[in-house]
Amino acid sequence: MREIPHEMIGECATWLSIVGQLFGVRMTQNLRPFAVTQGQFSILHHIVRKSGAAGLRVSDIAVAVEVGQPAVTKAIAKFENMKLVSLSTSASDKRSNLVHATPEAGVFLGQIYASLLPDLTAIFQGWSADRMAQFITDLQELGKNLDAGRNCQTIRE
Repeated sequence: MREIPHEMIGECATWLSIVGQLFGVRMTQNLRPFAVTQGQFSILHHIVRKSGAAGLRVSDIAVAVEVGQPAVTKAIAKFENMKLVSLSTSASDKRSNLVHATPEAGVFLGQIYASLLPDLTAIFQGWSADRMAQFITDLQELGKNLDAGRNCQTIRE
C-alpha cells in the first residue's frame, strides 16, 4: 500500500476540525430544546446502548465517552431526576453505584433523534444511499482507529 502524502493528511485533519466544529454548533442548537448538552447526550446515548441488567460504573462511562468523572456524576444526577436512569449498588463493591437506563431514556433519545432528522436530512441532501453507506463505513473505521489510539504513546497531552 502506498504512503499517503503528508499534504493530504493535513487537508483531512483540517476538514475534520472544521466539520467537527460546524456539526458541534448544530448539535448544540438542536439539543437546546431538550435541555441537554452534547456531553450529556453522549453520556445518555452510551448508557442506553451499553447498560444491560448489570449496569455501568460511572468510571467506565467516563472513560468510554472521554468526559471527566465529575461531569458524568453530575449528568447522571440530572438523568436520575428526569427518570432516565436508575442507580443500584454494586454487589462486588458497595461503594460503587451502577447506572441503568430506564425505558424512558430510550423514548427520550428517540424524541431527540426524531427532532434531529429534518436537519440531518438537509445536511445530506443529494447523497445516495450508497454514498451514505460508504461514509458510515469510513466513519466507523476512523472511529475504531481513533479509539485504538486513545492511549497511544505518540499522543501527547
